[in-house]
Amino acid sequence: MNGQPSWSDYGQQPSQGGRGGQGNLNFVSTSFEPGRAQSQPTYNTGGYTSATTSFDDEPPLLEELGIDIKSIFKKTGAVFSFGSTADGSLDSDLSGPIVFVFGLGFSHMLAGKVLFGLIIGWTIITSLGMSWLVNMLVGPGGDIGMHACCSILGYCLVPQIFLALFCLLVGKSIACSALALFSILWSTRVASRFVTVRLKAKHIPVEEQRSLLAYPWLLVFSMFALLSLY
Repeated sequence: MNGQPSWSDYGQQPSQGGRGGQGNLNFVSTSFEPGRAQSQPTYNTGGYTSATTSFDDEPPLLEELGIDIKSIFKKTGAVFSFGSTADGSLDSDLSGPIVFVFGLGFSHMLAGKVLFGLIIGWTIITSLGMSWLVNMLVGPGGDIGMHACCSILGYCLVPQIFLALFCLLVGKSIACSALALFSILWSTRVASRFVTVRLKAKHIPVEEQRSLLAYPWLLVFSMFALLSLY
């Protein structure tokens, strides 16, 4: 009335004849629309997506830790193979050797001998000494480090685990001594074969020096066998 907007005019374009510039006001309707509630605003993230990663896309835990179960079984099978080659021996890992070192310690623990510290200490010192000795014998280009020697020694302890378990069941006897001699020779043969395969991969002929490389390994595994016999 008298040019004033009424409540019924809200949401509509007011007339141009309003007083005090009120004709330029544009009131927005606040009525509810069902379709508007379902729509979500869109934001420009500059090319970045905020999608969450599903647990199904995560790699397995062992793969994240660098543990290859297939490789461990493959190299363990190479210990018991009669061939002249050792498949998988070129890959040096410590996951398998750690299991076998603690397996040997647990086998002695069943007999009442807690030798974990002694076994771990011998493994570290022997790996360091064998790395130095092999590189001195082979000369430049051999480059078999402590990591590789520790891996070779750990896998070759598998026969010593069977020896410890056999001595636990049978006790001190001639059969146990005979098995100890066999396990020493078997571990020495496998260790020298692993070293030879690694050196052949670097084009270093060491077939004539294999017996020389096997002698220090023979002494090493004799020490581990004495732990089971006494």
